[in-house]
Amino acid sequence: MAWVTLFNDIDLLYIVECRMEVASLKNEVRALEEKNEKTKLILSDLTTNKNSMERFARETYFMKKDNEVVYVFKERAD
Repeated sequence: MAWVTLFNDIDLLYIVECRMEVASLKNEVRALEEKNEKTKLILSDLTTNKNSMERFARETYFMKKDNEVVYVFKERAD
């Protein structure tokens, strides 16, 4: 038994490290799935709600109506 534990490529330390890595990757997958769900909700809102689409276009691409003037204020990075 000592031979397997001490001199084999797959020892107890390797198994523990792999389990820790798997747990970390599972947490990352869970976080990405949550982010994906939020993004799907935002996309659904943008494609179905005209006001959301207009707001997105105005904020992202600085679009405006013919009778408007748009001022863009950017925060300074200190």
